[in-house]
Amino acid sequence: MEVENKYINKEHEAKIDEYVLYLQKLVYFSTEDYGSRKFLEYTKILETVFTYSNNFYDNMSKKRHMIEEFMFLIPNMAFYLSVGFFTGIKNKQNAKDIEMCIDRLSKKTELLTGELTDVLIDNKEKIDIIEELNIKS
Repeated sequence: MEVENKYINKEHEAKIDEYVLYLQKLVYFSTEDYGSRKFLEYTKILETVFTYSNNFYDNMSKKRHMIEEFMFLIPNMAFYLSVGFFTGIKNKQNAKDIEMCIDRLSKKTELLTGELTDVLIDNKEKIDIIEELNIKS
């Protein structure tokens, strides 16, 4: 991807990058019969998710209460983008494969949401400890 993505921390970055790679594999599998054109179209649309996310990050960096929203922004947008994309290429010949992709995507997104929640809790605990130490100083 051409866009330089922004993240809350390294753990957030690793989990999002792993998720995006998984999405790209699913889409690649589902678009094999279309040549590279459909996969490239998906990649371009996915780049707009990162552009939006980066803009959101720049605006929220001054507002700590928006970290939670940013943490889940890419998975939420990429999930709905992908479901829409899969629905758009679904036909009689590939319906079972597309339904399988959507099912796998749903499960992977649900798992990622739980993992990101854990990252968010850990991050909040670190911030609370730092703030507590600063107050005592």
